[in-house]
Amino acid sequence: MGGVSPAHIFLIGIPPLARSASDGLFDPSLALRASGGENYGTTMTSSESTTTDTPRKGLTAALESSQQRRRSFIDYRHFIQNHYDGLPGALTAVTGLLTGHEALAGRLIRPGAFDVRGCKRILDAACGNGRYSRFLLRHADPDAILTTFDLSPRMLLRARARLKSERVSHAVADLTRLPYADASFDAIVCGWVLEHLPDPRLGLRELARVLQPGGKLLLLSTEDTLTGAMCSRLWHCRTYNRVELRRVSAECGLSWEREMWFSGIHRLLKLGGIIVEMRRQS
Repeated sequence: MGGVSPAHIFLIGIPPLARSASDGLFDPSLALRASGGENYGTTMTSSESTTTDTPRKGLTAALESSQQRRRSFIDYRHFIQNHYDGLPGALTAVTGLLTGHEALAGRLIRPGAFDVRGCKRILDAACGNGRYSRFLLRHADPDAILTTFDLSPRMLLRARARLKSERVSHAVADLTRLPYADASFDAIVCGWVLEHLPDPRLGLRELARVLQPGGKLLLLSTEDTLTGAMCSRLWHCRTYNRVELRRVSAECGLSWEREMWFSGIHRLLKLGGIIVEMRRQS
């Protein structure tokens, strides 16, 4: 298994029940016993440790990053962690302003779009600098609890500094092996991380596992378009085909409810990537 070992998941703001008394490290067994869960994490098969789609051709293929194909999953994961710990991760706040994604995020998370009113346990998966967390806090009920995680410790520190909220816990964790009990959350946002996995099932199965039956998931992922390939080159990720991702999501117990777009222009020109609201099948 190429994920982070549960014994080495550091938490910045996890509730005391899930902390080890000796060193402050996260103890998954405590969190699971506290919540009544029994299982966590997925097992990666050899076929899932490498990319599974057929090779692409043309300009899109030429632009798309080859980092994931050239490295083992473990090596690539460390590469990405260091990438976001460093200057590129620090610049996400700037690039978000330049591209408009900081403001456009608010169009996705709000009443009438991805509505988290009534949700009490919300997960921001791979939260980055907290771009989506701030809108989750704005629109969630006052008694809702927001849990965030990221593979990059420095991104978590940036998110914590930005949010400054006692309603949020921050964890260093791996999407392929989440330290949360089954059905822990009734809403999840997962933005721009699935493309850092060689096989989407690795992340989708875990998201489905920790989501309550009937719970909602907002997934954002880089699409196999020309602009998606350019983003791939910048952030060293892969891209996904929309039809294939929908089929794989269903295999993992997640049904597509509706596709979403940042704006009408994005919809018309097929820009902005794959953005979809899903439901965990009962």
